[in-house]
Amino acid sequence: MKQLIRLIGVLSACSALGTAAFAGTEMYSGKESKVVAPAPPPECDYTWTGFYIGGNAGYSWGNADTRFEPLPDAVTFIDLAPQSLKPDLDGFIGGGQIGYNWQWNKWLVLGVETDFQGTDIEGHDRRQPFDDITGAIALGDPAVFLEAHERIQWFGTARGRIGFAPMCKLLIYATGGLAYGNVDYSAQTNFDNGTTYSTKFSDTNLGWTVGGGFEWALNHHWSVKAEYLYYDLGNQSRTEPQLFDGVPTGSGFFVRNNFETTGNIVRGGLNFKF
Repeated sequence: MKQLIRLIGVLSACSALGTAAFAGTEMYSGKESKVVAPAPPPECDYTWTGFYIGGNAGYSWGNADTRFEPLPDAVTFIDLAPQSLKPDLDGFIGGGQIGYNWQWNKWLVLGVETDFQGTDIEGHDRRQPFDDITGAIALGDPAVFLEAHERIQWFGTARGRIGFAPMCKLLIYATGGLAYGNVDYSAQTNFDNGTTYSTKFSDTNLGWTVGGGFEWALNHHWSVKAEYLYYDLGNQSRTEPQLFDGVPTGSGFFVRNNFETTGNIVRGGLNFKF
């Protein structure tokens, strides 16, 4: 009898283990067949709207064509033909900027920016000797030359900006507006007999600028940018009388010097947004 009871107990235990194992298999299979939806991508938590201040540094190159025109006319002033020198400008530029951006509809960004920087942009050209009205060399003496020089001491802009943000922290923009700068000019026409026509002056010029660039936000406050600008500071002109050993002769002969100042800027910058 005891053996019968023991056998019934063993069979009951085996049956319970089998049922538990079968139920575990069903539960495992049910979990495996369940599909979990991927989490939605996070919304952009950055905005370009706000005031910012920063610094920039870069390189500039350009044109400073200087045209020499004999007066009253080239035929009368036989030793000098109208001609130009090219004291092409180049040098480094660096300073700071301040501005404001307004972001609309997630991707359109409008803004204003002003900047100011010091420069060592300058250029020099010398022609020795120079041509007369026939195209021949006017005088072969090494003391006979034309010379022109320009230097931009400081430079600034006040511009509007329009851009779009194709990615959360990337801004691509176009920009344009007012350019201004202080320019030193000089030119000299020198003959071999002590006769010269010389000009030297400095002026603050107003012009225009246009360009574009892109900016990348490093975090909620700091961003870096790369930018290109073309600028035109206009033309200047001076007419100088004939000098002999530095003293005006009253001869009625003059040389008009026409100066041009245009250029390109490539620069990088770092901004802090408040």
